[in-house]
Amino acid sequence: MLSNLTFSQRRVHTVGVGVLLSAVMLCATPVFAQELRHVAEVMKRTNSGSSSFGPVSTVAPICNETMGGPGCTFFTVTGASGTGKIVEGGDDAGGSFTWTEDTTGPVLALAPSGAHDASGAPTGFCRPVFGTGHWVFEDGSTIDLNKQGSSCCAASSCSGFFSGMPRHVTHVSTIITGGTGRFVGLKGGGERAGSGPGAVIEEQVWELRSVPEN
Repeated sequence: MLSNLTFSQRRVHTVGVGVLLSAVMLCATPVFAQELRHVAEVMKRTNSGSSSFGPVSTVAPICNETMGGPGCTFFTVTGASGTGKIVEGGDDAGGSFTWTEDTTGPVLALAPSGAHDASGAPTGFCRPVFGTGHWVFEDGSTIDLNKQGSSCCAASSCSGFFSGMPRHVTHVSTIITGGTGRFVGLKGGGERAGSGPGAVIEEQVWELRSVPEN
């Protein structure tokens, strides 16, 4: 009888120690809080980059890589660049950065923008755009983004929409795909609106990984 009682006491003691150790380990695990921050940036283009078209073809319908042509189905703009500044965003307000981006889209997928002449014929067109962006801040930290949206001709004549890029308006959505330095683990995205030539304004929501709560 005494032996059975001693075994039961030992078993209860062992279980109690296990529960206590589990509780200690749980409390010792750091819990990271997520901070949401509204951020606004103003961006200015200083280099329009270079345009190319494809798929290249030397037989009808012809598509020339630099001049375009009736056989081209997509365009690509590479090396566009500029400067930017965070105008709202808590600790990051006032931070300046440089940016580069690449943009591509279909040549033939034009949709009327709503602009028209007196007879009702459309005079304005929009095209879908897709691409990537890379921001570099003064301390070396970086942010990478993907973008998708549309660019619409806002000129009286849109005949040079692809080559000369007359006045136009853009509206794209962005999503953050990565970051380095103080932006490691950064998530979020936003909406970008702008007119060209001119500045672009973007508003984003950043999801920051904060320091452990305990």
